[in-house]
Amino acid sequence: MRVGALRHYFWSRWRKPWVWAAIVVFGLPFAGIKYFALWKAGLQNPVYAGAAAFLSSLILAALYAVASPLPWLWTGDGRLEAGRARGVLQSFALHGVLVALVVLLETWLLYLAGLKDGGSGVANLPSALTSNLVVHLPTATLIGWFFVESERTEREKREAEVRAKEAQWILLRGQLSPHFLFNALNGVAELVHSDPARAEQTLLDLAELYRGLLVHGDEELETLLQERMLVERYLSVEKTRLEDRLRVAWDWDTSLDGVKTPPFLVQPLVENALKHGIAPFPKGGDLRISLKQEGRSLRIQVANTGKPMGLVPGSGVGLKNLEARLKLAYGDRASFRLRGEGEWVVADLALPLGPREGGTP
Repeated sequence: MRVGALRHYFWSRWRKPWVWAAIVVFGLPFAGIKYFALWKAGLQNPVYAGAAAFLSSLILAALYAVASPLPWLWTGDGRLEAGRARGVLQSFALHGVLVALVVLLETWLLYLAGLKDGGSGVANLPSALTSNLVVHLPTATLIGWFFVESERTEREKREAEVRAKEAQWILLRGQLSPHFLFNALNGVAELVHSDPARAEQTLLDLAELYRGLLVHGDEELETLLQERMLVERYLSVEKTRLEDRLRVAWDWDTSLDGVKTPPFLVQPLVENALKHGIAPFPKGGDLRISLKQEGRSLRIQVANTGKPMGLVPGSGVGLKNLEARLKLAYGDRASFRLRGEGEWVVADLALPLGPREGGTP
């Protein structure tokens, strides 16, 4: 690390509650023991003796909790950590200076405290310095190394999780686009012999649709406006095939168009409704698409007539894909279910409006 990054790391440790808890938990007992020993030795000024006991103990506890990793991180360049030999040397150098300063402060305060036997006075400075260096240098070095190793392991784990998520998003988007194109081309194939002109127009519409599809799937998050426009293009292609057999009604709150969600939330539900609920029946059916806000949640519903019950969640490629992407983006904060309401089959999707901690939306 360079100076700026090291300084940011130093101050970020001070802002962690566990650092303060460690300083208090480890510093105060040692301070109490040291003060009791000074009291037994016959202190004359309890204020200076108390300052010597508590300041030195709390400063050393802070050295372990805050400063011990710094020598292992200082490289002077873009690397995140120093090598082991350099880390040990830098740790001994830094902590040697800090421990010496603490010992000098403690010795001066004890001198001011005026112990009766003078046993901890200035005359004992060399032995006090030696004993403290022998104890604290290896201890601070090992603790600093432990902190750095733990943080490196945690950082590598987070990076691996991010890479795995990115790879999974790419895989899921790649799975969805061919799936969608495959079903759309099947619809066009039905028109090739019966109505070539309409088939040609449908292919042109499909080309425009697929161009938008590629753009839509290129981002991890897209606005609901883009989602609605994609579904409108898809329905335009399907309307050419199904004609009056497909009757569409929208109940879409356009004030929510700016909300960003993972792409392809509505389109797979519409595709499932057409493929399994409307297209197989000579009379076709009705399709109802709605979007509204309920408290801190978004509610998306795609309902269709024509079949008593559609696919159960997880049984089709599109719906499996949708469930996987919801789990990836929202964890357990999103819900999806299919249910029957009389002659309607309703696909019900509930999403949180707030972002997921530590992740996407």
